[in-house]
Amino acid sequence: MKEKKRRPTPPLTASWLQAEAVQYLQRWPASESRVRRLLWKRVKRAQSFHGGTNEEAAPLVDEVMDALQRHKFIDDARYARLWIDSLRRRGTSRRMIFKKLREKGVSKEHIAEAIEAHEPEEGGDPEQASALAYAKRRRLGPYRVPLDESWERKRKDLASMARAGFSYGVAQTVLGG
Repeated sequence: MKEKKRRPTPPLTASWLQAEAVQYLQRWPASESRVRRLLWKRVKRAQSFHGGTNEEAAPLVDEVMDALQRHKFIDDARYARLWIDSLRRRGTSRRMIFKKLREKGVSKEHIAEAIEAHEPEEGGDPEQASALAYAKRRRLGPYRVPLDESWERKRKDLASMARAGFSYGVAQTVLGG
């Protein structure tokens, strides 16, 4: 089988790394840790063609990260707020929001601040609003067609809400108790 040749990358410079990061950020929002991983991936690719060590590349990566933060291309607090808005509309629980954002590399402090700042449009408890959206989307409890109020179905719906990260009290309230 023929080996695929890769196009050589430009030499490793801060301006090239910054251009790669900005190009990525123009397409997708990303957390600071995701951009840092992307930059190290680009460093490895450039090193495969031009050589060099990680000790030489570390100051370049730090310089690019500082510049991106200074120019507000990367802002984990804003990133967390955007994700929380989206996840709450989909019916994601507080626990699952926290888990998903931690997987994306957002710090616990940024997540906690964004969750506390988030208020649903109609007011009230944001967790209950998310649970309601989840139940509607998954057609659980009173949103099931045809309506099935059997104990077995109710138990399965409660289990589904629990797996989604909602507390028993919230799940029971939303499912009609």
